[in-house]
Amino acid sequence: MKGQPGFAYGLELKEQIFALHSTASVDTPASWRVIGALKSAESGEFQAGYLGASSDFCHVLFRTETRLSPEAPPIGEGERQTYELNQGCGGETASLALLGLNNKDKLISAKCKQGIGAEVYNRKGNDTGFNAVSSDGAEVFFTTCTAGVGIDAPHQLFVRVGGSRTLEVSRPLAPQCEAGGAVGEVPCDGAGARPNAEFQGASEDGSKVYFATEAPLTSEDTDGGEDLYMAAIGCPAAKPGCSAAEREVTSLTQVSHDPAAHAAEVQGVVKVAPDGRRVYFVARDDLLNSSQQAGLEGEGRPVPHVGADNLYVYDSETAAIAFIGGLCVANGQSGGVEDIQCAAGGSDASLWQKDEARAQTAGSDGRYFVFATYARLTGSDTNVARDVYRYDALAGRLDRISLGEGGFDDNGNRTVLDGSGEVLGAEITPAKVAGKGFLREDHEMATRAVSEDGSRIVFKSAEPLSPTAANGLENAYEWRESPGGGEGSVSLISSGASTEPVFSVLISPNGTGVFFATADGLVPQDGDGLFDWYDARLGTGFSLPPAERRPCEGDACQGPLTNPAPLLVPGSVAQAPGGNFAARGAKRRGPPVKCRKGYVRRKGRCVKRTHRTKRTSRRRGK
Repeated sequence: MKGQPGFAYGLELKEQIFALHSTASVDTPASWRVIGALKSAESGEFQAGYLGASSDFCHVLFRTETRLSPEAPPIGEGERQTYELNQGCGGETASLALLGLNNKDKLISAKCKQGIGAEVYNRKGNDTGFNAVSSDGAEVFFTTCTAGVGIDAPHQLFVRVGGSRTLEVSRPLAPQCEAGGAVGEVPCDGAGARPNAEFQGASEDGSKVYFATEAPLTSEDTDGGEDLYMAAIGCPAAKPGCSAAEREVTSLTQVSHDPAAHAAEVQGVVKVAPDGRRVYFVARDDLLNSSQQAGLEGEGRPVPHVGADNLYVYDSETAAIAFIGGLCVANGQSGGVEDIQCAAGGSDASLWQKDEARAQTAGSDGRYFVFATYARLTGSDTNVARDVYRYDALAGRLDRISLGEGGFDDNGNRTVLDGSGEVLGAEITPAKVAGKGFLREDHEMATRAVSEDGSRIVFKSAEPLSPTAANGLENAYEWRESPGGGEGSVSLISSGASTEPVFSVLISPNGTGVFFATADGLVPQDGDGLFDWYDARLGTGFSLPPAERRPCEGDACQGPLTNPAPLLVPGSVAQAPGGNFAARGAKRRGPPVKCRKGYVRRKGRCVKRTHRTKRTSRRRGK
């Protein structure tokens, strides 16, 4: 069941109701279902903030600044605690419990904050909560400090399994976890002295989790630098059919392993695939072996450079790493080395710091990776603007997709500046318009720019990539994969003539619907000049609403020769091969004009019948 959670405030603000409604129903008071009531254990008003949930919303995570149970420790001013609400689905026992508990159901540290994923302890301020709650709610990954106080205190990554046991993830597999003489208790001895661990993302089923740390957690990690690790969560070999509460950390893999044992210097993770198979990350070391290096050089392809911001993908099924390209941090600079492919002066750091939604994957296994970069990663990219690329991890192919429509503008390679002298470029964006609404759906719909099969990608660009884009503002475009391979083709989606830029553009998972926000009136019923969301649908489009009936007098009741032609057929705003999109500005013929009694049709008009018109009609066989 998909839904949009929300909190409803009680009259005295001492109780809050957690309610849910299905996205298949209209948002009315009657469509909301109450799934839990939160009552404060203290006097005064309080608020609760939604953090995440299992796919069926049976397990809901939220934070609050008040105690919801008498046994919870006091909360200082401005502090907060994280709770898990279990509805009791599937025979489970309904409960409300604090997150961050040890295996004696006491807080790991009463003085520390807890947050799902890296919600609280986050050195870079980025959003790292991807799949922190597994789809069935059996695993909840959280971070809390193990010594000291505050968000800068030493902290480690944990997972709550089955709602009853806690495992410390960011530790060596051996020796076994022990705290204060108790085997299996958390945090494990030495956790407070171990370097911090930063959650980076997990698989939807909770079986894989990625995190970064400077701690050497495997025997092969001898460099002491920041590395990326993957931990597997599952049943131990002795209990192949164990329950969720019996799961353990079964393996630990150093993803950013350098064959020469040099420090990987991992800068950050860009994206994790939904099923956890692939992870895209940036490191400043050369992580390829000699045969991989020779293979790339033999094909005339770029190779990673030590000190550069190298973009890699790791495949957990094959345990293989592939190099995608070098990213930019400044004009002529990639990481700490010079790079002639970085010529725009722009920085790609937001990719791995995740403060902008400029990258995403497609396919459950993350086969396709779409991202925007200032680096010129292919021979067809000769401009200095930011471009959008698609990487196919299965084929090892990288394509630039922000091309010119039909080769227009030297295939998008002409350098175009805005009024302030900034170079215009392309990007993918979240479906947000400041103060204009927020469109969201499960599974990254808020930032979906690529169909699940990777064949269609939408993006926006202020650089004119179509002869119709004449407004000098950001417009929406769609890239389509060519059936026989190659770079594909691009078409303009928005009008290209609006006086306001297109703020957001996204696509449905199956690629048949494109959504974007614009102030341009693209259909007859939109004449208010305000921002609206549009759905450009591949296929039959939408039927026009019935025209408003207005009173008339005399000849005016006969109607015009043809119906007024709308600028666009609703939901059909661009040409698309294989679809039923109507061209922009297409005319629609109205029904035949019928003349009332005493009038005849002549040259498309109704005129009063005369002897001459009668004779003319007879001669023409009317």
